[in-house]
Amino acid sequence: MLEILAERAELIAVLGSEYSGVLSSDDFNVYNGYAVTAQQKCLAHLRRHFKRLLKLPGKYNQVIGQTFLDLIDQAFKHYRDWQLRRNELSYRTWGKEFKNQIQQKLKQYSQIAGYEAGKLLRSKTRKSGTMVVFFRAPGSSS
Repeated sequence: MLEILAERAELIAVLGSEYSGVLSSDDFNVYNGYAVTAQQKCLAHLRRHFKRLLKLPGKYNQVIGQTFLDLIDQAFKHYRDWQLRRNELSYRTWGKEFKNQIQQKLKQYSQIAGYEAGKLLRSKTRKSGTMVVFFRAPGSSS
């Protein structure tokens, strides 16, 4: 389903007050805080947020930004590799390890991040349990 929404009320009119499927979306704030079983934010949008950190002053912005840029680039590489080779076991194994890396880095950097990086990391920490849908092999239920 492709729907362009401008307000939360429109999202609720289309999907209801909560959604039991996977909601794939850009990073538009209409989707923030919406009750959903799993959510996949656009990794290109997410990448843009971390790339912006590289240009902002702050003690740890550059290292945090680069760390997450590298992780997102790794995700794109592994997904592309899965598309070419269709090795589901390898992909699932990598996905589990990757999810752990993401959660560890979110925890590590949340403790030292300044305002801008902290705001970004807090928003991703709240969603980290639902954001790894992309890393499941397509068609897989787990």
